[in-house]
Amino acid sequence: MTSRPSDSVRLLEEYSQAHGASGHEDAVRAIFLRELRGRRFTADGLGGVLAAPAAEVAGPRVVLTAHMDEVGFLIHDITPDGFLRLVPVGGWPDGVLAAQRLRVLARANGREFIGIVTALPPHQGGAQAASPDKVFVDLGVRSAQGVRALGLREGDPVVPEAPFIPLAEAGLYAAKAFDNRAGMAALTLAIQRLDAQPPACQALAVATVQEEVGCRGAVVAARLAQPDVVIVLEGPPADDVPGAPGGTPQGALGGGVQVRAYDPTAIMHPRLVDLALATAAEAGIPCQVAVRRTGGTDARAFQAHGLGVPVIVLGVPARYIHTHNAVLDLADLHACVDLAVALTRKLDARTVAGLTRYV
Repeated sequence: MTSRPSDSVRLLEEYSQAHGASGHEDAVRAIFLRELRGRRFTADGLGGVLAAPAAEVAGPRVVLTAHMDEVGFLIHDITPDGFLRLVPVGGWPDGVLAAQRLRVLARANGREFIGIVTALPPHQGGAQAASPDKVFVDLGVRSAQGVRALGLREGDPVVPEAPFIPLAEAGLYAAKAFDNRAGMAALTLAIQRLDAQPPACQALAVATVQEEVGCRGAVVAARLAQPDVVIVLEGPPADDVPGAPGGTPQGALGGGVQVRAYDPTAIMHPRLVDLALATAAEAGIPCQVAVRRTGGTDARAFQAHGLGVPVIVLGVPARYIHTHNAVLDLADLHACVDLAVALTRKLDARTVAGLTRYV
């Protein structure tokens, strides 16, 4: 059973619009806690959250997880004439920021302000493809004193200003932060369905922090969750656009959930990948297998926990991630939810034990 589009769109929009740069995930966490109310919540010291079933259940500890944070910035310093300089938090490509709008959050009072990344017109040499740590942000304030009077200070978080909008073809949407608010929406919808019909395992929802700066939050969250199996839900880069490297697309919009077999930071558990693909085939869930030459996810940290944990990454491909305007297909989100739920239902005690039986 696929989630109703209205539920999916509402969640995707609210999650994507939340202000949640790495280390500053409060707004995203609030949505997660509200949507899964009724579960038992515990938190780690960095702000990751474990949502366990309302009542104690038996069976293996199957963790479904997504990271809450998005790539963003922190205010590095304020110039005497009121411009901001930034330090990037997470990976930003050069040249994507000129003349873009940013949302600047004053942590002291909770107010948000819109800033414009400076750009020179052709009369003055043209916009420069500056690296993110060399741009200036114009808040429309003419002095450093004026900026500070707004409650802003060094270290305050900054994210893109980019509305959630439907595109020309039904089911395609654009917004900021689909990496990884698509994963957060999938996690929320999957757990709600599993709560309605509990599986033969402990389905644990884990929302992690600080993935974009080295999967730091997952290291801590793994200690909190003590998983037997981990299903990572992600918003990976789509590769069906002109100029994308590689051959045949492995993350095409409309191709279904992406089942990752490999990236440079994690070799997904082969038996778990086989089970996921067999489950998708059995249920008629569209999927596409990805072997990635670049990138990484929280799977890196979860697989190395304890004596080793079987992990897999299920993704909702999104074009143009780590920019202001990512694009995804709602059908792929539904396929990701469907496979996450169906795979979790397969992970009873006998199946989980078989994943790591080597001798």
